[in-house]
Amino acid sequence: MAEQKLFGAAQELRTKLSASIELAKNPLEIILEVAELVGEMSGEDTFRETVREQILSVYGLALGDKFILDDELAAVKARLEKIAAAYENPAFTEEEHIRIGYALESHKLEIERLERLKADGE
Repeated sequence: MAEQKLFGAAQELRTKLSASIELAKNPLEIILEVAELVGEMSGEDTFRETVREQILSVYGLALGDKFILDDELAAVKARLEKIAAAYENPAFTEEEHIRIGYALESHKLEIERLERLKADGE
């Protein structure tokens, strides 16, 4: 039974990998998809994020790869949007609003930094 389960997981991985290559997806995107499947198969929910952070450090920040920088930029912008909505929420105390304000500014600066890195790589 364990062999059948392993074969099914391997077959799914092969199918997704082949489909991604045929669609000419970015190799880093393929790696992330494979990491997600491996994480699901192994029960490690955080495996994809760990691999993503490693890719961001090396390929994004160090080598300026557009795909991973775009991915990180989208993630930071999405967080900024949520933080901005929280900042407008009157349920937070003044002290909490100050902290949320720091997070807003920090995210804006990070967006500027990522956009500079992206521009430098183009």
